[in-house]
Amino acid sequence: MRARTTRFLGATAIAACACLTLTGTASAVAPANGLEEVIAAAGSDTTTDITGAILADANTAASRAAWNTDPDNYVNVPPLLTGTQTFTVPADPFADQVVYSTGNPAPNGSSQGKAALKASAEALDGKIDIARSSSARSSSDPSTFEFFAFATDGVTWASSATGSGAGLSLTLAQLRGIYSGTITNWNQVGGANAAIVVYLPQTGSGTLSFFTGTVLGFDPTTKPVAIKRFQEHDGNSIAAADRSRAIAPFSIAQWIAQGNAVTPDKRAGFTVNPLTGAGFNGSPVAGSAGNYTPAFTTAFLGSRSVFNVVDSRTPSYDQAKRAVGFDNGDSASTASRLCGGAYAAKIKQYGFLTVSGPNGLSCVKS
Repeated sequence: MRARTTRFLGATAIAACACLTLTGTASAVAPANGLEEVIAAAGSDTTTDITGAILADANTAASRAAWNTDPDNYVNVPPLLTGTQTFTVPADPFADQVVYSTGNPAPNGSSQGKAALKASAEALDGKIDIARSSSARSSSDPSTFEFFAFATDGVTWASSATGSGAGLSLTLAQLRGIYSGTITNWNQVGGANAAIVVYLPQTGSGTLSFFTGTVLGFDPTTKPVAIKRFQEHDGNSIAAADRSRAIAPFSIAQWIAQGNAVTPDKRAGFTVNPLTGAGFNGSPVAGSAGNYTPAFTTAFLGSRSVFNVVDSRTPSYDQAKRAVGFDNGDSASTASRLCGGAYAAKIKQYGFLTVSGPNGLSCVKS
């Protein structure tokens, strides 16, 4: 194991010097500290694409001239690798190089992302600096976690556009009946005569916990219904033989981003559909391919905040916040570009609603 204490003290000293030279300058997040750090984000599939776009911008020449002057390297770790795929997070002053593969899987889902951040903070190893999360703070999260809600997503049910449930609206009671096992055929809710194949996302998914805990209000695995699993927001991971009869929860933002071609299209013919009696009864999406926009409102039961999570114990905590955070009481002019509102148009392009925080900020800290 490498000795990290000396490096950490060195980083602290450099940061302290930077603060001294900038005395009297308002700053929501720490200034550049003279170290070229690797800031790695991992976790939620729901926000992996928008986070990737934001972090890619942090690495551009314009951002390196304007604020990322060390420069730090912001890296977005994909939640899932297949076959012989690998993903390398380079080494920096705190962490050795990490190579993710199917044999060394990356954190997949909000729970795993937060667990990886916590482990990194406790080890002071700098491997994970930001957890992507579509889940809010839970009682098991450490008090050193800081959650920055930067957008609003919606979760609704999806089915094949040409399958047994095509063109339907479901009431909340009907959706709950399907996932509890009391409704088993599409013809019971106005569809074709075909058995419903019930899918849920992979274990550890924030979408899974939100859909079961908030939208359904129960865990379907405790009910008399057969459950199959798929990689969240990826229709291709639903068995081809099941797709015409399947039902699955889907992120509205992910569906829009895929339909707008800002991220690979994995919908496999699935549509996101109206859920009535849940605070919003209309179509969850407006527009057409390439120009889809979210049409749901925050009154929708399936509406949820999505977060970037940092831990104040990690070696690169300050530099992580330079991209995704702010400090309490700060204004938008001294927040990160994300929380200062610079990415509002991009957030909408990726299918999310923007949020409005205190003091002009476009993030909410909790």
